[in-house]
Amino acid sequence: MRKILLAICAILLTINASAQYKEFQFGLMGHLGYGWLSTSNENISDVKNAFAYKYGLFGSFFFGENYGLSSGIYFLNKSAKYNYKGNGYDYTHSFNNVHIQLPIMFKGRTDVLAERFRISGEFGAGLNFLINKSQSFNNLNHPDVNFKTFGTSLIIGLGAEIFLFKTSGLLLQVVFDNDFISLVKTNDYYSPMKMSSLYFEIGFFF
Repeated sequence: MRKILLAICAILLTINASAQYKEFQFGLMGHLGYGWLSTSNENISDVKNAFAYKYGLFGSFFFGENYGLSSGIYFLNKSAKYNYKGNGYDYTHSFNNVHIQLPIMFKGRTDVLAERFRISGEFGAGLNFLINKSQSFNNLNHPDVNFKTFGTSLIIGLGAEIFLFKTSGLLLQVVFDNDFISLVKTNDYYSPMKMSSLYFEIGFFF
Protein backbone atom coordinates (compact mmCIF):
# COMPACT_ATOMS: atom_id res chain seq x y z
CA MET A 1 0.00 0.00 0.00
CA ARG A 2 2.82 2.35 0.87
CA LYS A 3 4.43 1.70 -2.50
CA ILE A 4 1.15 2.44 -4.25
CA LEU A 5 0.77 5.76 -2.39
CA LEU A 6 4.35 6.71 -3.24
CA ALA A 7 3.71 5.88 -6.88
CA ILE A 8 0.52 8.03 -6.91
CA CYS A 9 2.40 10.93 -5.30
CA ALA A 10 5.16 10.62 -7.88
CA ILE A 11 2.62 10.74 -10.71
CA LEU A 12 0.90 13.79 -9.21
CA LEU A 13 4.22 15.57 -8.80
CA THR A 14 5.07 14.83 -12.43
CA ILE A 15 1.73 16.23 -13.59
CA ASN A 16 2.18 19.41 -11.54
CA ALA A 17 5.72 19.86 -12.85
CA SER A 18 4.60 19.61 -16.48
CA ALA A 19 1.64 21.94 -15.99
CA GLN A 20 3.48 25.08 -14.96
CA TYR A 21 2.48 26.76 -18.21
CA LYS A 22 -0.96 27.40 -19.69
CA GLU A 23 -1.67 25.87 -23.07
CA PHE A 24 -3.93 28.80 -23.96
CA GLN A 25 -3.17 32.44 -23.21
CA PHE A 26 -5.30 35.46 -24.11
CA GLY A 27 -5.21 39.13 -23.36
CA LEU A 28 -5.49 42.79 -24.35
CA MET A 29 -2.81 44.87 -25.98
CA GLY A 30 -2.03 48.27 -27.41
CA HIS A 31 0.76 49.47 -29.72
CA LEU A 32 2.11 52.99 -30.14
CA GLY A 33 4.75 53.65 -32.74
CA TYR A 34 5.82 55.41 -35.91
CA GLY A 35 4.92 54.60 -39.51
CA TRP A 36 6.70 55.62 -42.69
CA LEU A 37 5.62 55.50 -46.32
CA SER A 38 7.91 54.23 -49.08
CA THR A 39 7.44 54.45 -52.85
CA SER A 40 9.55 54.39 -56.01
CA ASN A 41 7.45 57.13 -57.66
CA GLU A 42 9.78 60.00 -58.57
CA ASN A 43 6.87 62.46 -58.67
CA ILE A 44 6.23 62.01 -54.94
CA SER A 45 8.30 64.11 -52.55
CA ASP A 46 8.31 65.70 -49.11
CA VAL A 47 6.72 62.66 -47.44
CA LYS A 48 5.54 63.46 -43.92
CA ASN A 49 5.02 60.38 -41.79
CA ALA A 50 3.03 60.09 -38.59
CA PHE A 51 2.59 58.23 -35.34
CA ALA A 52 0.90 54.86 -35.72
CA TYR A 53 -1.24 52.91 -33.29
CA LYS A 54 -2.74 49.46 -33.01
CA TYR A 55 -4.89 47.84 -30.32
CA GLY A 56 -7.02 44.76 -29.82
CA LEU A 57 -7.27 41.23 -28.44
CA PHE A 58 -4.85 38.34 -28.84
CA GLY A 59 -4.73 34.64 -28.08
CA SER A 60 -1.84 32.15 -28.05
CA PHE A 61 -1.98 28.37 -28.12
CA PHE A 62 1.19 26.57 -27.03
CA PHE A 63 2.16 23.10 -28.23
CA GLY A 64 4.88 23.01 -25.59
CA GLU A 65 6.21 25.36 -22.96
CA ASN A 66 8.47 27.16 -25.42
CA TYR A 67 6.61 27.40 -28.73
CA GLY A 68 3.14 27.87 -30.16
CA LEU A 69 0.88 29.88 -32.44
CA SER A 70 -0.60 33.29 -31.81
CA SER A 71 -3.41 35.27 -33.44
CA GLY A 72 -5.94 37.96 -32.59
CA ILE A 73 -7.93 40.87 -33.93
CA TYR A 74 -6.47 44.39 -34.00
CA PHE A 75 -7.49 47.82 -35.18
CA LEU A 76 -4.63 49.77 -36.74
CA ASN A 77 -4.19 53.05 -38.59
CA LYS A 78 -1.96 53.93 -41.53
CA SER A 79 -1.43 57.59 -42.30
CA ALA A 80 0.96 59.85 -44.20
CA LYS A 81 1.13 63.05 -46.23
CA TYR A 82 3.10 63.82 -49.39
CA ASN A 83 3.42 66.16 -52.36
CA TYR A 84 2.82 65.01 -55.94
CA LYS A 85 4.15 67.00 -58.90
CA GLY A 86 4.16 65.64 -62.44
CA ASN A 87 1.96 64.64 -65.39
CA GLY A 88 0.23 68.03 -65.21
CA TYR A 89 -0.61 67.71 -61.49
CA ASP A 90 0.66 69.58 -58.47
CA TYR A 91 -1.08 68.78 -55.18
CA THR A 92 -0.68 67.57 -51.60
CA HIS A 93 -2.39 64.35 -50.53
CA SER A 94 -2.91 63.16 -46.96
CA PHE A 95 -4.66 60.02 -45.75
CA ASN A 96 -5.54 58.33 -42.47
CA ASN A 97 -6.98 54.84 -42.95
CA VAL A 98 -8.19 52.28 -40.42
CA HIS A 99 -7.70 48.55 -40.92
CA ILE A 100 -8.66 45.36 -39.10
CA GLN A 101 -5.63 43.09 -38.82
CA LEU A 102 -5.77 39.33 -38.28
CA PRO A 103 -2.22 38.10 -37.52
CA ILE A 104 -1.04 34.51 -37.94
CA MET A 105 2.14 34.17 -35.89
CA PHE A 106 4.64 31.57 -34.72
CA LYS A 107 5.71 32.33 -31.15
CA GLY A 108 8.77 31.13 -29.26
CA ARG A 109 9.87 31.85 -25.70
CA THR A 110 12.45 30.82 -23.14
CA ASP A 111 11.86 28.96 -19.89
CA VAL A 112 10.89 31.12 -16.91
CA LEU A 113 13.92 33.14 -15.79
CA ALA A 114 14.39 34.22 -12.17
CA GLU A 115 10.85 32.93 -11.53
CA ARG A 116 9.47 36.15 -13.03
CA PHE A 117 9.83 36.52 -16.79
CA ARG A 118 10.43 34.91 -20.17
CA ILE A 119 12.13 36.34 -23.24
CA SER A 120 9.80 35.88 -26.20
CA GLY A 121 9.69 36.48 -29.93
CA GLU A 122 7.26 35.97 -32.77
CA PHE A 123 7.06 36.28 -36.53
CA GLY A 124 4.42 35.75 -39.15
CA ALA A 125 1.98 37.56 -41.41
CA GLY A 126 -0.85 40.01 -40.88
CA LEU A 127 -4.03 39.96 -42.97
CA ASN A 128 -5.21 43.57 -43.23
CA PHE A 129 -8.74 44.62 -44.19
CA LEU A 130 -9.54 48.29 -44.87
CA ILE A 131 -12.68 49.35 -42.97
CA ASN A 132 -12.47 53.15 -43.11
CA LYS A 133 -10.56 55.60 -45.30
CA SER A 134 -10.09 59.32 -44.89
CA GLN A 135 -8.15 61.44 -47.37
CA SER A 136 -7.84 65.06 -48.43
CA PHE A 137 -6.19 67.13 -51.17
CA ASN A 138 -5.16 70.78 -51.24
CA ASN A 139 -6.03 71.05 -54.94
CA LEU A 140 -9.13 69.96 -56.84
CA ASN A 141 -6.99 69.00 -59.82
CA HIS A 142 -5.76 65.50 -58.92
CA PRO A 143 -6.17 61.90 -60.13
CA ASP A 144 -8.23 59.39 -58.17
CA VAL A 145 -6.38 57.58 -55.40
CA ASN A 146 -8.01 54.20 -54.81
CA PHE A 147 -6.95 52.22 -51.75
CA LYS A 148 -6.93 48.44 -51.74
CA THR A 149 -9.39 46.78 -49.38
CA PHE A 150 -7.03 43.89 -48.57
CA GLY A 151 -3.32 43.67 -47.86
CA THR A 152 -0.73 41.53 -46.11
CA SER A 153 2.29 42.41 -44.02
CA LEU A 154 5.33 40.83 -42.37
CA ILE A 155 5.28 41.07 -38.56
CA ILE A 156 8.30 40.48 -36.31
CA GLY A 157 8.26 41.00 -32.54
CA LEU A 158 10.81 40.65 -29.73
CA GLY A 159 10.19 41.24 -26.04
CA ALA A 160 9.39 39.66 -22.70
CA GLU A 161 6.55 38.21 -20.64
CA ILE A 162 6.66 39.52 -17.07
CA PHE A 163 4.62 37.55 -14.55
CA LEU A 164 2.75 39.62 -11.97
CA PHE A 165 0.74 36.62 -10.83
CA LYS A 166 1.16 32.87 -11.29
CA THR A 167 -0.14 32.67 -14.85
CA SER A 168 -0.82 36.29 -15.84
CA GLY A 169 1.17 39.45 -16.29
CA LEU A 170 2.54 42.00 -18.75
CA LEU A 171 3.72 41.48 -22.32
CA LEU A 172 6.26 44.09 -23.47
CA GLN A 173 7.49 43.93 -27.03
CA VAL A 174 9.01 45.85 -29.93
CA VAL A 175 7.15 45.02 -33.16
CA PHE A 176 8.09 45.67 -36.79
CA ASP A 177 5.18 45.58 -39.29
CA ASN A 178 6.01 45.88 -43.01
CA ASP A 179 3.53 45.80 -45.91
CA PHE A 180 3.94 43.12 -48.57
CA ILE A 181 1.32 44.71 -50.85
CA SER A 182 0.82 48.28 -52.04
CA LEU A 183 -1.76 50.36 -50.16
CA VAL A 184 -3.07 51.88 -53.39
CA LYS A 185 -4.21 50.43 -56.68
CA THR A 186 -1.47 51.38 -59.09
CA ASN A 187 -2.33 53.32 -62.26
CA ASP A 188 -0.58 55.69 -64.68
CA TYR A 189 0.25 58.07 -61.82
CA TYR A 190 1.04 55.74 -58.93
CA SER A 191 3.65 53.07 -58.36
CA PRO A 192 3.37 50.78 -55.30
CA MET A 193 3.14 52.63 -51.97
CA LYS A 194 3.89 50.57 -48.88
CA MET A 195 3.78 51.39 -45.18
CA SER A 196 6.28 50.21 -42.57
CA SER A 197 5.72 50.68 -38.83
CA LEU A 198 7.75 50.19 -35.67
CA TYR A 199 5.68 49.80 -32.49
CA PHE A 200 6.20 49.52 -28.78
CA GLU A 201 3.61 47.02 -27.54
CA ILE A 202 2.25 46.63 -24.05
CA GLY A 203 -0.34 43.99 -23.20
CA PHE A 204 -1.82 42.09 -20.31
CA PHE A 205 -2.23 38.32 -20.62
CA PHE A 206 -4.34 35.93 -18.60
